[in-house]
Amino acid sequence: MDSWRIYLQEALSQLDFAKRSYTEFEQALSENDTISVFYRLHHFIVHVANLDKLLDTDINSTRNKLINGRIDLSNIDLKSIRRLRNHLEHFDERLDKWVSKHDGSAFFDMNVVTNASGFPKNIFLRALDGYTFKFYGEDYQLVEIHESLIVLEAKLLEHVKLG
Repeated sequence: MDSWRIYLQEALSQLDFAKRSYTEFEQALSENDTISVFYRLHHFIVHVANLDKLLDTDINSTRNKLINGRIDLSNIDLKSIRRLRNHLEHFDERLDKWVSKHDGSAFFDMNVVTNASGFPKNIFLRALDGYTFKFYGEDYQLVEIHESLIVLEAKLLEHVKLG
């Protein structure tokens, strides 16, 4: 097996895990199971970030030399999810910062809300507004990220078909 195909196989595994997590997130959302919504979203975010880290390599790395030119990553942008994954991975630090700035007002944490426009951005520690994940003043568009996965999957599977 060509070495670069090992990375292709892992990318497909992470993509499958991400898609499964997203489906489970949507199921939890339809069941109004708020804890499971955030639990599944966290898994989705981790797997998409793993996929991005796997494929978006340092230009001088061995991995880059193996996959560059073999896997078409044009029109694929998963960068925002990596930032969100970093926030969740370092949640303790983000929470320290948020608490130090908290003025005692009401806030949203692990809430599913509808049309939160009009609320100050910093009132959301973690919240889901439709398919927008709100975290500490930042918005992450889950549908766009999911759509990028579908495009990436088609590109990866094309390499599998080519053998």
